[in-house]
Amino acid sequence: MRQAAPVNWLATVPLRALVGARWEWAIRHLPRAGRVRARLPNGSTLVLCSKGDDWVSNQVFWRGWSGYEPETAPLFLRLAARSRVTLDVGAHVGFYALLAGLANPAGRVFAFEPMPLAMERLRRHVALNRLANVEGIPCAADDRDGEADLHFPRGNPLPCSAGLSGEFYTPWAEAMDRTRVSCVTLDAFVRERRLDGVDLVKIDVEGTEAAVLRGACDTLERFRPDIVCEVLAGTYGGLDELLRPLGYSFYVLTSDGLVRQERPEPDPRFMNHLFSTRPIGDL
Repeated sequence: MRQAAPVNWLATVPLRALVGARWEWAIRHLPRAGRVRARLPNGSTLVLCSKGDDWVSNQVFWRGWSGYEPETAPLFLRLAARSRVTLDVGAHVGFYALLAGLANPAGRVFAFEPMPLAMERLRRHVALNRLANVEGIPCAADDRDGEADLHFPRGNPLPCSAGLSGEFYTPWAEAMDRTRVSCVTLDAFVRERRLDGVDLVKIDVEGTEAAVLRGACDTLERFRPDIVCEVLAGTYGGLDELLRPLGYSFYVLTSDGLVRQERPEPDPRFMNHLFSTRPIGDL
């Protein structure tokens, strides 16, 4: 239900004050159009903007700063606060990149997003938050430099799901479009920018997580960053072989905290995982 911002304000702000995050119908059917502000635990204010087309901003509007992926956002904010360099791969409109930039003004954040409208919105968010330490990179991360087809739902220029894996989207092939995008390996990017000390990587790429990490082998070997990664059914092959030799342990991010796994495997309820070489007490 798209509305002009003044009308949307009347439809959403008073209702939010009354029901908060308790009324699922409102959250699903009254998407926020306009500015969204949320105070972070460190006192910074996260600012987002939406045209009623952004599920992330809508969750933050109704539920607060950690309302989007509540099992992941608080841990990510904590890790980002001490990260010298954060790489956000599959940044969408920049929610996690913004958290990282606001968590540590002295750190640097690079947000990789190949969808044009998502990148446009991300850069708008960076400007709204006055974050000189966050840079949008308009390309996909992969295991090779060059170009590839990006698959996304037809008729949705700002989808929550888009990726390079045609195999992942096979069940929905008739409803998908694709466009050609630039690709870069994280190793090449780190070398080109002469980055010394990547401490945190977030990966949300709908099926090519292992390819992203294969393109970051040198970066992983040198820096052993913490990795927050979506793990989906049918797409997690190769993660164990890539990370275990480097000393990584594997955890599911759940509503009850970190749950150790023997190897990265999908969870029926929680999509995001943490891969880390540090003792759990240091996380």
